[in-house]
Amino acid sequence: MNITLAIPLSLRVCAVLCLTALPLVAQTPAPAPTTIPSRDYITARLTDLRKIHTPEGIEVLEEVTIGGVRQWVSIRGLNRANPVLLFIHGGPGTPMMPMTWAYQAPWEDFFTVVQWDQRGVGKNASTADREALKPTLNNERLIADAEEMTAWVRKRLSKEKIVVMGYSYGTSIAMALAQRRPEWLHAYVGVGQMGSGSGEEYIYKRLLELATNSKNEEALRELKAIAPYPGPNRTMADTLLVRKWARRFNGGWYGKPNFDLLFSLPDWAPEYTQADVDAHEKASQWFSRTVMANSRAQAASALPESQNASNRKSFKVPFIVMMGRNDLHTPYEPAKAFFETIEAPHKRFITLERSAHVPMLEEPGTFLLALIQEVLPLTEGRAAFAPSR
Repeated sequence: MNITLAIPLSLRVCAVLCLTALPLVAQTPAPAPTTIPSRDYITARLTDLRKIHTPEGIEVLEEVTIGGVRQWVSIRGLNRANPVLLFIHGGPGTPMMPMTWAYQAPWEDFFTVVQWDQRGVGKNASTADREALKPTLNNERLIADAEEMTAWVRKRLSKEKIVVMGYSYGTSIAMALAQRRPEWLHAYVGVGQMGSGSGEEYIYKRLLELATNSKNEEALRELKAIAPYPGPNRTMADTLLVRKWARRFNGGWYGKPNFDLLFSLPDWAPEYTQADVDAHEKASQWFSRTVMANSRAQAASALPESQNASNRKSFKVPFIVMMGRNDLHTPYEPAKAFFETIEAPHKRFITLERSAHVPMLEEPGTFLLALIQEVLPLTEGRAAFAPSR
């Protein structure tokens, strides 16, 4: 049955006039904001938004002494009885603590998450004595710090075992920790997993392939200009050039041509003051260069038998890897090949199809689901809340 409504002429005329006026209204620009919110205003709102409100929860930001140096730690979770996850950041020298406001909150329903700014960087940078720290900045010292931090976390949160998550360069530190102290861990989780061999060589060849396929003459010209890469005379400028094109070809943050947004996230970090942000930006590259130079010198002076003293591919804890398919910072294919060589009581390789090097931000829901389905069952499990009154 068709129903026809009789609409008075006056209303029809009014409707026509209103619809005719809509494009004019749409073309009127929105008024510019009269004031720009200050950093203090924004971080105060984020602090309020992220506040742990449960009586069972924990929300701590404190300095602790690790390896004889004061270092900042954040501990957050809705229930301190939940399993503990210690995050070991990469870079070297790129803490994730000031970026966690953008992605970490859902993790805190299931885990007590510990973020740790390594010596001399992040929130530690503003008070760091660079000259005193410089000789200590090497891979071996960072591994020792991670071991001491894990011991502190276990005692601080009364946990016999925790989960350690290494990210990017931090996977090398976390894997060493997993081999030295397997009795302290439920599992090892690698995100942006470093493979064996020359990842730089793979990245370079892959970028040449992508540039050729897309007929990107600018990329080809710049990349060929630094050949052979990685060569014996490789400079930091060469490495940064390769990273620039890795990001342009979706290998950094999928769908974004650079890391500008990622590196801006600390600007609104509730855990950091403006002075902390400024000091960290100045310290990050210095830290990275120093660690890499010191670690190369340390490796060169080591005896061959000491380098092979332990089987780096044998683990006594579950070994989980979470990788963005498009990652060209710690590239996907070498990471997958490395994973296949690992011996562990339990292994799982998880691919995030539309992610690159920051999957926790690129596919946060999928990342969280993997944590719940693949990592949480390896622990004591999520703790139940007591019924509310």
